[in-house]
Amino acid sequence: MQRRYTASTIPPTPQQQWAVSSITITFILTFIILSLQMISPSLSTKYIHGTKLEMMALLLLSGLTMSSVGMATNPAYGLAVNSYGGISYGNLYYATWSSFITALGGLISYIRTERGIDIYSEVSSRGIRFRHWSMLIIVTVIVMGSSASCYDVKCDELYNEVHPVKYCRRAAFGVSAGCIGCVSSLSVVVMRLVCATPTPEGKANKTIFILECILSVILFGMYGFAVAYLTSEQGPGAPLGNLYYSVWVSFALIFLVATSCFEEFQAAKNMILLGRSRQQDGSTNSVYEREALNSDVSIAASDFGTSSSPYADDYASIADEGGGGPQSSVASSAYSSRVTGSVGEVQI
Repeated sequence: MQRRYTASTIPPTPQQQWAVSSITITFILTFIILSLQMISPSLSTKYIHGTKLEMMALLLLSGLTMSSVGMATNPAYGLAVNSYGGISYGNLYYATWSSFITALGGLISYIRTERGIDIYSEVSSRGIRFRHWSMLIIVTVIVMGSSASCYDVKCDELYNEVHPVKYCRRAAFGVSAGCIGCVSSLSVVVMRLVCATPTPEGKANKTIFILECILSVILFGMYGFAVAYLTSEQGPGAPLGNLYYSVWVSFALIFLVATSCFEEFQAAKNMILLGRSRQQDGSTNSVYEREALNSDVSIAASDFGTSSSPYADDYASIADEGGGGPQSSVASSAYSSRVTGSVGEVQI
């Protein structure tokens, strides 16, 4: 009777075993390195700090924690999330993500201190909007992967006979939205790295900025709809999980990008209007000065006689200098290019 009412034991799947193994290896390796640093700092400095062994350890830890995140947060494996993609074991969910972020931060720190490559400063030096586009690549990949995982669990015809139509449609839309967002943000990042110039000369910077504006508007509308469509009651992003967090973060990043593009457009517009008003004021003043000087020249010529007067040439030279000649026009054009040619992150 006891056997009849006792639930049958389900053996762990290979994916679950690998997730537990990767987390265990991460813990053991981290514990050994920290223990060596505390027990013998000299040996740790000699054999670990700044060596290839430390780089290999950080690469291994980053790979193990990334795989543990993929296994633990996949709805098909039932570790940290359930079959609907919602968090069922919060400690495991947040701990795996924290371990991956920590390992990745250690690897970036090693690259900066030991190899002299400061990735964060390089990204930050190109502007806040560029940093948002770079972050958007990662977040949209999570949107795409989470939507695909939810679709595979609930909508795969090979394993399920009952398919929730609305759920499957919204999961498919999440895959499409994530793919479009990833390709768009990656295209902008690549173009700004390869095609953008530090000077306002040429049309490449203007083209990149126009493309950023167009993509930000399209993605803003798409992800505004995706937030409501995917996180609704019957959507795959309704429970708290990877899809819920990633789609909201994507929408926030796109909003910041669109705001930055609008502010840069307004700044460029104001500078162009300022340059035109300066040119108009300069041309008006030059007309008044030219008339005044010409009148002085005519008076001087009538008083002193013909062009053989020694003062005629002096008055003519003064009139040429103040009358909007070639030097004046060159200066005003240089001012205009200086005012309108250095706006924003791509120097439009």
